[in-house]
Amino acid sequence: MDNQFIAHTKPLAGESPAQKNNMLLHPCSNRYSAIKCNWSTSSSDDTQCISCKSTRMIPDQNDPKNAHRWMVLERAKRQLFMTLLSLKLPIEDFHQTPGGLAFEFLEDKRSNPNIMLDHVLTGHSNGTITLNAAEADEGFLHVMKEQMGETYRTILGHFRHEVGHYYWGIVINDDYKLSQFRELFGDERQDYGEALERYYNQPKRNFKSSQFITQYASSHPLEDWAESWAHYLHIVDTLETAVSYGLSAYEPKINDFDNWYSEWARVAQTMNALNRSMGLSDAYPFILTEIVRAKLHFIDYLIDGFAKKG
Repeated sequence: MDNQFIAHTKPLAGESPAQKNNMLLHPCSNRYSAIKCNWSTSSSDDTQCISCKSTRMIPDQNDPKNAHRWMVLERAKRQLFMTLLSLKLPIEDFHQTPGGLAFEFLEDKRSNPNIMLDHVLTGHSNGTITLNAAEADEGFLHVMKEQMGETYRTILGHFRHEVGHYYWGIVINDDYKLSQFRELFGDERQDYGEALERYYNQPKRNFKSSQFITQYASSHPLEDWAESWAHYLHIVDTLETAVSYGLSAYEPKINDFDNWYSEWARVAQTMNALNRSMGLSDAYPFILTEIVRAKLHFIDYLIDGFAKKG
């Protein structure tokens, strides 16, 4: 049975053992491409896994360095998708649904003089997340960290932030939730372009660290949301890793924010202690105030809503 394998699955909810069938999985068609994808698909109609098929545009593969870039980008994206799937968040296929989740990895003249684009900005628009493929280069990423003052700038962090913009329109789905959002983050109707221009034109960016998880979060309520969302995903993924390596015994539960948050504080303290033992800076230097904690709690509440549906 070439390029196929059987997955023995547990019965689904409402499914009797007699109805249970083995699931035939097919390797993603990108398994033997430059990105070496190790995921599979259960549908014979899909040649690519759920992560790979969300990519709409990749950098020119005739350029040797772009093969490595594509691999690094897709590896980070699969990690993002693992978290989204574990949280039971909906992932709309852009091939089937207008505004579905899609990714475009582009180049600009800074890394490729033959490209027409002068500047690729990381961002989200109507379900499409755009990222400069050069971010996969350590040198380029380091320069951007210095220029933007973002010590913890990573590809995975970009994905988590931008997907936060995507999910804002999905999880804030009634007037009550919108009212709660505005109470915590502010009024998102304020002019976005003016807010960012004001933020970047400040000679010295002062922000209230008691209110925002990062400096950039202070630029606009929607950026505060996306930064907080990304941080929530950081914690979810890192705590899950801690559990898998025996550093934590936490079991995810719905409506369990306080225990989840307390366990994260313990794991973060352990991470920092380990780094200090190696003479390194803290792995987790953030101080989460009550205001920031309330924002994370709100995100947890919204995500739990989808977990209950699942």
